[in-house]
Amino acid sequence: MAIKEVGRREAQWQKPVFGVIKVNTDVAWCKKSLRMGVGWVCQDFSGLLQAGGGSREGFCHSAVTAEANAIWDALVACIVNGFEKVTIESDAKVIIHMLRKELPSDFSLECILGDIESLARRLSLVTFTYVPRESNCVAYSVAKFVFKEGRAFVWDCISPDFCLTL
Repeated sequence: MAIKEVGRREAQWQKPVFGVIKVNTDVAWCKKSLRMGVGWVCQDFSGLLQAGGGSREGFCHSAVTAEANAIWDALVACIVNGFEKVTIESDAKVIIHMLRKELPSDFSLECILGDIESLARRLSLVTFTYVPRESNCVAYSVAKFVFKEGRAFVWDCISPDFCLTL
């Protein structure tokens, strides 16, 4: 697994190289109810949507845990869609650093981080990248949408209308 970090001056979303699918993940989480909505968007080298979706399932005790769930959900979607080479982008800096082994795993996250690593091994190439929120607005919009709607959604090659302006 390779890990890369993008700085603030590169905050605009960048297309992946040919043959790699870029997967942005994000979460909408409510501290009061502990509910979450996770979103993921998979785009190719030309910026075209290959798959996208999200779910609103269960409860999470923290936003960080919800962010890890978004990455897990996205990796499952990559496996289901047959994407072998992916770059996972997230604005969850702590999770990315834990996956890099730059920070020790929080004991409450060890299971989900282990699951993420197991899923990543099922693909031929996975790169985890931290990006600022400004580079992740489409995934965040998907997460907010599924949180509000209260159910799972999946899109295949045709983006929902609310993503077209983003």
